This record gives sequence, structure tokens and C-alpha cells, in this order.
Amino acid sequence: MSEFDSKDFGERLKNYRIKRGLSQENLATSLHKNKSTISRYEKGELLPDVRDISIICEELGIYEADLYGNDTNRTTQHSKSINPFHTDKLYVYFNAYNFRTKKFAPDKYILELEQKQNICKVKFIDYHDKRIYSEGYLICNDEIAFAVMENYRPTSTRIDVPVIEINICNGTDGLMLGGYFGTNEKCEPSLRKCYVSKKNVDFTDEMFKKLKLNENEREILNKQNALYLDIFNV
Repeated sequence: MSEFDSKDFGERLKNYRIKRGLSQENLATSLHKNKSTISRYEKGELLPDVRDISIICEELGIYEADLYGNDTNRTTQHSKSINPFHTDKLYVYFNAYNFRTKKFAPDKYILELEQKQNICKVKFIDYHDKRIYSEGYLICNDEIAFAVMENYRPTSTRIDVPVIEINICNGTDGLMLGGYFGTNEKCEPSLRKCYVSKKNVDFTDEMFKKLKLNENEREILNKQNALYLDIFNV
């Protein structure tokens, strides 16, 4: 494992800031910091916390990995992070664990979307009490959309990085089939199918029944000892 280089981190931050056409004062204002703090970030003398890194990436139009030297062909967030749903709210339906009843049951959640320049931010929210479970960003093309999120907070009782995959190849106006990946309180992986809709509809028994594993999925699971959700067979 390579050793983290704070000076390299700072140099990358400086280069992306200049490329974006922002001054240290501009970035300091967004972070509610002073110019000297940004200067220390760029010299590698001080590292921003997780919240500030998120804001920095939003302001510079980059991914967090870009600041850490993960050089891939995704250094800027262009069309892949544009909201394809043309709405600021989606409804997500799946068999979920209810912390109130301590049981699994069909439940509804909200996926809130906010387009910010070249990045689409997402929040995964409890439908009933509007509690925010996790936050992240959207990545998509013409066929699939991924909401990649994390629940990190200094006060979080556990860490979770949920991903919601949504099939949009048939359009976004009707029910869209997808998959939800997350973890439980023991950090055990959890994968299940879900429905996503731009309209707030009732979670019917028929919808819930179709979210169960079909014969093809069970057969693949038995043969390969791996589960592949058939979200494109609609």
C-alpha cells in the first residue's frame, strides 16, 4: 500500500482550483474558512475533513479520488452526473428493515436529487419522518443510473455505503426496476431488487411479489454461487 503524500494532495487541490478558475478566497468562502486555511491545504500542512472535501469536490467539479491521485478517465464530472429523471424527487420501494418495528416489510423511501453545476447530488430519505440516511452523487448513461452514497457522520453508529442501481433504458416516466445494495447493523452485505418511480404510488402486493427472486435468478445463484439481479428483464 502506497503512503499518503499530503504535499501531493495539496498540489492536486491547487491545480484543480486554478483549472476551475477559482481563487483561494473563492474556495475559502464556500468552505466558510479563511484564505490562510486554503493555503495550508495546498501546501500539505493541513488536511480538510470529510465534509470539507465533499464541498471542495463539488466546487471544483471533481471526484474525491482525483484529489488522492487515482488517475482515471473521470477527472471531471460532465454528462455522467446530469440528472436524467428531470425531477428533484424519486420514490424507492423495496423490502426494508424498519428500525421502529424491528421487522422487514415493504416500505417506501425518497431519493432527493439536486443538480449542482456538473454534479447531481442525492439524498436517501425516510418517507415517513424525512430522516436523511445517506448522501452522495449520481452517475448514469442512457441505460443505467447509479446513486452512490455514504452515511458518514462523526456521530454515526455504523458505516454504510449504499448503492441504488436503476434501469432507465425503457424511459423514466413509469416504474423503473433496480437493485439496492447496502449493509445491516453488522455490516453484512444486503442485495435486493427495488422499484423506483417519479410518482408517489402505493406499494402494492403485486409490486412486492415481482421484487422476489425469480426462477432464473435462483438457478444462477445455485450454479454460480453468486446473485445477479435480473433488473433488465422487464
